[in-house]
Amino acid sequence: MLKKIFSLIIIVLALWVLNFYLKPISKIQAFINQGSEASQIQDEGFSYKDLNKNGQLDIYEDSRKSSIERSRDLLDKMTLEEKVGQMFHPPVMIKPDPMFRAFLEAMSDGISIEEFISVKYLSHFNFYGGASPKEIASRLNDLQKIAEKTRLGIPITFSTDPIHEVPRGGGIAAFSLDGFSKWPSQLGFAATRDTDLIYEFGKVAASEYRAVGFRTALHPMSDLATEPRWARNFGTFGSDADLSSKMTLAYMKGFQGDEINNKSVHTMVKHFPGGGPQKNGLDPHLKSGEDQVYPGDNFDYHLKPFITAIDNGLKVIMPYYGIPVDQGNENVAMAYNKYILTDLLRDELNFEGVICTDWGIIEGRHWGVGDLSISQRYEKSINAGVDQYGGENKPEYIIDLVKNGNISENRIDESVLRILINKFDLGIFENTYVDESLIDEIVNSDAYVKKGFEAQLKSIVLLTNKESTLPLNNKIKVYVDGMKVDSVDDYAEVVDNPEDADYILYFINTVFNGNQESGIDRMIDNLLSTRFPNSDLAYDEDIMNKIFEYSSKSKLITIVDLNRPAILTDVNSKSSALVGTFGVSDKSILEVLFGNFNPSGKLPFEIPSSMEEVQNQKEDLPDDTKNPVFVYGHGLSY
Repeated sequence: MLKKIFSLIIIVLALWVLNFYLKPISKIQAFINQGSEASQIQDEGFSYKDLNKNGQLDIYEDSRKSSIERSRDLLDKMTLEEKVGQMFHPPVMIKPDPMFRAFLEAMSDGISIEEFISVKYLSHFNFYGGASPKEIASRLNDLQKIAEKTRLGIPITFSTDPIHEVPRGGGIAAFSLDGFSKWPSQLGFAATRDTDLIYEFGKVAASEYRAVGFRTALHPMSDLATEPRWARNFGTFGSDADLSSKMTLAYMKGFQGDEINNKSVHTMVKHFPGGGPQKNGLDPHLKSGEDQVYPGDNFDYHLKPFITAIDNGLKVIMPYYGIPVDQGNENVAMAYNKYILTDLLRDELNFEGVICTDWGIIEGRHWGVGDLSISQRYEKSINAGVDQYGGENKPEYIIDLVKNGNISENRIDESVLRILINKFDLGIFENTYVDESLIDEIVNSDAYVKKGFEAQLKSIVLLTNKESTLPLNNKIKVYVDGMKVDSVDDYAEVVDNPEDADYILYFINTVFNGNQESGIDRMIDNLLSTRFPNSDLAYDEDIMNKIFEYSSKSKLITIVDLNRPAILTDVNSKSSALVGTFGVSDKSILEVLFGNFNPSGKLPFEIPSSMEEVQNQKEDLPDDTKNPVFVYGHGLSY
């Protein structure tokens, strides 16, 4: 394993060196292609920004016109190259992890973001990195200035994955970014059963997003947690389709409002038609998990949250990577599947918004179409119904397809019109820049921090409380494992030896026993493999040894993070009290343990009793293991 990691590091460093020499050339080309900034012009009392610098008011510059009128006018003015540029949505990195930066920049062939904007006409980017709110806003404002200098002055729409997780929360494609308010994971919101709470989160998160320049949320996940082994259960609203539908709608309303306007942040609901029923729980980021299966004939159940979203103003949707096995007339991944995207999503469910692929489906996760060339993959996916490509950055392939007659320009116009309407609806053409001086006032404000903490408290589930062990009083001695000792000091006396403790507090992170096999020997897949757990939900020997040891020395209070289900049979039997959490802080846990908050959370899925039971259940059916330790909806209070 160490040898493999070392080899990956060497390859990434080599790519970074190559990129180091290519990047200056890229920036020079971008500078040469820059025009002038747009002027603010008065026309009979109406003020507008002269985006195309022609000295007159064009329809697309007139905020009094409808989004569809403005979009059609702008589309008529665009070259093929400018149109196709709208169909790409790659990353913009701001203080990312060094290895991740080297890899992504090398994959961009040394092309800078500046060149993507001014030369390739891209105007959608998703954020990656560890920057502060002010650093994000400053960089995004700078990039908007570059966009304003292009021929038509089309502003950029910036997006982001979730960034409001507590540091120990979340998982793949959900992050904890310093400087933003902290909330539980989506599963935690599901545990609260409180749609008003998640609506409030949406309003807060949207406010913080707008303050730094983000206008599209690459979330929520409306997939259903019907397969306990799936690594991405953490990002769902649990196993129940009706609850997920209600939560999805409240989430959308919080971010978008009752209608899309300059106060909205688009929600890109994912992953259509539901990524939960993964074969053996393996994730399709990796080829080993490419199949979604329906042994319980329960495909329609997974559609319910998406139907709710579509019927209530959804403007952008993301299909997943997987192959919906035997659903439709060919077994190819969602982004290449005409039955899924056109027959079902467009024609049957009447979705009129933008279909944006998950990230890297052309050159990375092209399951079921690996025998096609890159050009053929673009052609097939566009014919299937794709409007925009997440993570991809090579518009020249589509441009050539149009010029060679493989795809009509009218088909490109259909996608670009949808994309432009979304931009105009958000008011980005008039409100392009953010006021950096307001960030400290808005982002991570005391009021937002307080609301996030209250949400964490409400998400905690009391699973077992033998002989009313909880709540604890403050006049006790505790031994702590898995939590910060200084966080416990305010609640009880912390001792160094478990035998001296009245109670032992043991926090166990989300179960992660090993890595999902990549299924294909490529650098990106081998790197991703280290991020995905295998399908074993039983805790490893070291953890279980501690459980047995601690329970023999004192009263054991076990806190388990359930952002992924775990086998709790023995843990439960040895614990005087058992608490389930979904990505929350030590302080919120302690507030519950010591009785300052009465737990009210309910499990968003069942907890299986053994791996044998997990292996015997069906991937597409919710909560169908035999003899679960805790059933869906279980949760105690004091």
